[in-house]
Amino acid sequence: MDLDLDQDWLRGVRAALVGWYDESARALPWRRDRDPYRVLVSETMLVQTTVKAVVPYFERFVTRFPDFATLAAADLDEVVRAWEGLGYYRRARQLHAAAVRVVSEFGGRMPDDPTAIQALPGVGRYMAGAILSFAFDRAQPIVEANSERVLARLLAVRGDTRSGPIRERLWLAAERLVPQQEPGRFNQALIELGALVCAPRRPACLVCPLASLCQARRQGLEEAIPEARPRPAPLAVVEECAIVTQGSLVLVVQRGAGGLWERFWEFPTIHVEGADPGGRALGPDVDLARGVQLLTGVQARIGAPVKSIRYSVTKHRVALTARRGVAVSGALEPGPGLIDARWVEPRSLADLTMSSAGRRLAASCEWLE
Repeated sequence: MDLDLDQDWLRGVRAALVGWYDESARALPWRRDRDPYRVLVSETMLVQTTVKAVVPYFERFVTRFPDFATLAAADLDEVVRAWEGLGYYRRARQLHAAAVRVVSEFGGRMPDDPTAIQALPGVGRYMAGAILSFAFDRAQPIVEANSERVLARLLAVRGDTRSGPIRERLWLAAERLVPQQEPGRFNQALIELGALVCAPRRPACLVCPLASLCQARRQGLEEAIPEARPRPAPLAVVEECAIVTQGSLVLVVQRGAGGLWERFWEFPTIHVEGADPGGRALGPDVDLARGVQLLTGVQARIGAPVKSIRYSVTKHRVALTARRGVAVSGALEPGPGLIDARWVEPRSLADLTMSSAGRRLAASCEWLE
C-alpha cells in the first residue's frame, strides 16, 4: 500500500507537534529517563488503563522491582500481588515472563533489535515501536488508541480503524511521519496530542497545533472521524459466594492456572445464571451449600446474604451475593479448577492476592474478628 504525503506537510506536522509537546507535555514518571525497563513497565500498565490510574502503580512497582533482574528473580505471585487493582492480570504475568527472558537471553539488558523485542511475551507491534523509539531513539512508528485517532483525523481516513486495510494505512502514515531525529520525542508528542487535545469526542481543535494541517478539520469531519464503534451491551452474570467460618477462621480457595484470576484467592464462589466468565459453573442443580462442599470438601450451613456487590470484568457485568456460612464438618480438599483451600485468620486476607471484588468482600469480613 502506497501513501503519498507531501514533504512540506510532513515537516510542518513534525515541527508543530514537537513544539507543542515541549510546552505542554505532562510530567509523567516514566518520562524522566529513557530506561527501556521503565518504558516496558509503563507501556504494559497503560494497555487499556488510564494514565491517572497507572501513575501510582508504576511508581510503587518500579520502587519494588527497579530492574529486569529484580523482577525476573521475584516470585510470580508477588508480582501479581503488586499489580492488584490494575486489572488485566495477564499483563503482569507477561511482564514477569519478559523480564525472565531478558535476563536469561540478554544478560538483563533490553536488546535494541526489533525482532528480539517483539518476540518478548506481551510485546506487540506498538509496544516494540515504543521501546525502540522512547528508549533507543530508533525511528520506529507507533499506532495505539491516541495516535490512531490523530492520524485518522490528519488524513481524514473514513471507516472502521480496526479493519485491516485502514489500520495498515495508519501504520504506513506513522512510518512516514516519524523523523530520523529524536523519533521518541515525536512519538511521545503524537500520543500526548491524542490524550490531551485530539479527544474521541469534542476535540479541542481551536488549540490544536495541527489544526491548519488536519484534513478532517478542513472538511468538517473531526467529530465523524474515527468512525464511532457501537459498544455491545455487557453480558449479565449472577454469582454467589460463601463466607464460611470455623471458629475465628474463614475459608478461602485458590484458583488454578489459566483463565481469569489465575492463582488468585477468593471465597468459595459458584455461578448461578447468565454468562460464566470465571468458569465457576458446577451444574444446574448445585446450590451454594453443595458448591462449597464440591469446591472445598467442607460441609457448611449457609445463611442469609451479608453483602451484594456489582463489578465489571472484560465484557461482563457481574452481580455477586455473599452469604454467611458456618462449617459443620469435612476435611479441606480443593475442588474443580482450584489448587488450594485453607482456613485463615481474617486479618491475613490482606496478604493474599485477590481480585478487586474479592478485596471488597474481604474488607467486609472485619465483623468476623
